[in-house]
Amino acid sequence: MSRALLTEAQLIDLSLKAPGPFRLMVPLQQIDSGTMALVVAGYEPQYSDPLTMNSGDALKIVKRRDEEWPGWVFCESQSGRRGWVPEKSIKIDGEAAVAQQNYVAREVTVMEGEIVRIESVESGWAWVTNMTDATGWVPLKNLKIVE
Repeated sequence: MSRALLTEAQLIDLSLKAPGPFRLMVPLQQIDSGTMALVVAGYEPQYSDPLTMNSGDALKIVKRRDEEWPGWVFCESQSGRRGWVPEKSIKIDGEAAVAQQNYVAREVTVMEGEIVRIESVESGWAWVTNMTDATGWVPLKNLKIVE
């Protein structure tokens, strides 16, 4: 099955026709694993010692909502490591949470012009493999699907 994404020109065209505030919800979660993407803006990891969690781990909620990245919760592990975690991968109870799956909050360095392989997508971020076979999260806005 082919999945089409809107081009930047189509997005601009839609935004010009939309009355009032415009927010387009494109189903980016549907990008197939193995899809190749061009890095249009380089990215450097923001956390040198990211959170790693295993299913059943207890976590502390540091920040529950983020306007820029909805669907992510900033958590701290019992070892003191911090990182952004997909909200659907934890069970939240007040200021605490329990991991529902294994997860690593590792981001990866990518350079403009580099081609990466998208392994999965979650709430505006892609888990990618870069040219040196390093893996980690990169904002989807930094990538353009190679057709």
